[in-house]
Amino acid sequence: MKTIKTAATALLALMAMACTNEKKPAPTEREVEDLDPKTGIISLRDYTISDTITIAGRLYNYQCQFEHVDSMPTIINPQGLEYHESRVRINIQRDNATVFSKTFYKSNFKDQVPAEFLKSSTMVGVNYNFIKRDEDRSAFYFIITVGDPDETSDGMAYPLELKVAPDGSYSIKKAENLETAPISTGLNVDPSEDAV
Repeated sequence: MKTIKTAATALLALMAMACTNEKKPAPTEREVEDLDPKTGIISLRDYTISDTITIAGRLYNYQCQFEHVDSMPTIINPQGLEYHESRVRINIQRDNATVFSKTFYKSNFKDQVPAEFLKSSTMVGVNYNFIKRDEDRSAFYFIITVGDPDETSDGMAYPLELKVAPDGSYSIKKAENLETAPISTGLNVDPSEDAV
């Protein structure tokens, strides 16, 4: 598999050199991976999300950073593709004071994710759980997903809920109720349709 991958990488590099006069298309929002043409190792693209939320009348600012890690051993997913590991950094501040700051790796979820699955998976995403926020405004709720980094595969993924209390204590459990349906009825209706 490594020989085929090396040959494919070399072929891609030759094709890239042959097309140096052609303009490279700008990356689209759907592109979530970067392939290193020298090594053939794939990295999930880094991103940062941040927002503010009010809990018990106090304003908090949170920031989630998703980033690949070049310094860790790579993983081979079930399709035989080689990926860099990823990690998630979460910081929560109130009045310029840090309430919570932690970097998560897939090993932090060994109690929720089967050990065999962890070997060929990595962190694949992080987001704030807005549905949970509407149910409970006493804590912060993040969804961190561990899974097959190849988005085109039908591989499994484990969405995990990170609950952070305003005092900085936290807990992790398997995420539930991750539906994409509207939070309440009528949110998917265009207001102009209701006008008479």
